[in-house]
Amino acid sequence: MTFHILITDQLDSPGRAILQAAEDAIVSGPYQSRAKMLAALPEADAVIVRASTRVDEEFLAAASKLQVIARAGERIENIDIEAATRRGMLVLNVPDANVTAVVEHTFGLLLSLARSIPAGHSAMRRGEWPRHAMRGFLLAGKTLGIIGFGQTGRALAIRAQAFDLNVLVYDPYIDLSFARQQGVEIVNFPELLARADILSLHTAYSAQTHAIMDAAAFAQMKPGSYFVNCTHPGLVDETALLQALENGALAGAALDQFSVEPPPPDAPLRLHPKVLATPHLGENTVESQRQTSVQIAADTLSALCGEDYRNVVNLPFVPETPYHAVKPYMHLASKLGKLQGQLADGWITRIEVELLGEGLDGLIRPVAAVLLNGLLRPVDCCTVNWVSAPMLAHEQGITTAQVKGLVDQADYPNLIACKIYWDGGERTVAGVLFGNGEARLVQYDQFEVDAYPEGYVLILENDDVPGVIGKVGARLGRGQINVAQWRYGREKPGGRAVSFINIDDPVPAALRDELESEPEIRRARLVRL
Repeated sequence: MTFHILITDQLDSPGRAILQAAEDAIVSGPYQSRAKMLAALPEADAVIVRASTRVDEEFLAAASKLQVIARAGERIENIDIEAATRRGMLVLNVPDANVTAVVEHTFGLLLSLARSIPAGHSAMRRGEWPRHAMRGFLLAGKTLGIIGFGQTGRALAIRAQAFDLNVLVYDPYIDLSFARQQGVEIVNFPELLARADILSLHTAYSAQTHAIMDAAAFAQMKPGSYFVNCTHPGLVDETALLQALENGALAGAALDQFSVEPPPPDAPLRLHPKVLATPHLGENTVESQRQTSVQIAADTLSALCGEDYRNVVNLPFVPETPYHAVKPYMHLASKLGKLQGQLADGWITRIEVELLGEGLDGLIRPVAAVLLNGLLRPVDCCTVNWVSAPMLAHEQGITTAQVKGLVDQADYPNLIACKIYWDGGERTVAGVLFGNGEARLVQYDQFEVDAYPEGYVLILENDDVPGVIGKVGARLGRGQINVAQWRYGREKPGGRAVSFINIDDPVPAALRDELESEPEIRRARLVRL
């Protein structure tokens, strides 16, 4: 299969070279106008965008084949994630390629604030020599407060400790034992504000962290302290920051990002004498841009080929559960979901999921997404896949829950169980992975089985009496249906039984009717897994 990849903005040459070298990719763009870009979108399987491209409803409506939206950078505010998710489009970014660049720029601003380096340079250019008027301060012995202790916050802390700074951290989601190993002190938000000589933001921007630095926060900061933001303008109430600078609560601020970029020439923060401002340079190094282009190109190709879904923001794979490590479980979950979806006798209202096995707790969200993908029926022409399934299930009123005790199969170390409910019925199935990664169905309602969930499967519910297998085999033979595997499960001798028959070709409806005409056979169902 050949993929059409459209580059909407400039991409550094190493990344573009990777795309052009791919045998299964055709690369086009960038385009000089949005109109030309929109005209090219219907052929695109993937797009690679930067901040200047708005991936909005107009964009998505024009992209009828689009599978992947790749942002060459970390921030994705220019992409309508909800609309893309509903359409089943993967949205991926590059969250880690710029960590070192951002940290080094942050530390450059810290040093510049401490030693008045930009002001000294400007004075020299004017022919002045204000050596005694510009008295800075030492970083050594000061306290640096870091909000957010992800990769960027940790990297900044390491450099700060090398400069003999004391490091305080506020992060409500941090592992305390890990933080202690890093030699930092974890404190609450008010204590961080009160004790820090310099405060630097490195938390992710979200609805919870919007304007985390507001008027109340600045009012709690240590008098005469300094503020640095190289992360996201949405974390700061710029009006409150300006007021803190005006009333002397802050001695100075260093800003690399602004709510409007570029800010107007007369913007107060841009012109304020206590503000050191740079034009969004944090990620802008030769090395980081090269790495960003290489990573986004490789990740786009991997996502298109189904080889890996690293850094996809609207899929539930996280660094602790990378796709390549959980791919066998996704394969098994897909089979169970398809089985349940094809056999349900009504509109599914609830799905329950259980995972048994060491180290599987982190897989519940990706497993549930894959199960839902197999279960759901398309509505309003929406694409149903791993991306869109959780959202569409919610919109269709399907409840998803993690439960315990669905099955009694403690002997299996890697088991996924799924129970569905519909109006008037329910069914439980469970599957396992063997050591070679092979998927097996081990439970079908109350029946313990050992069946292969692959290809065409004829499922018979019958009475456990002599002659059933012979009758079924004879009828399949006369219908030229070749049997690959026949697996059998029963509740007790002479009771109810179930057969899972792997066949090479589909069984026609007329032949299934013939099978059900046998008095011992209650139902004959065909599924494709």
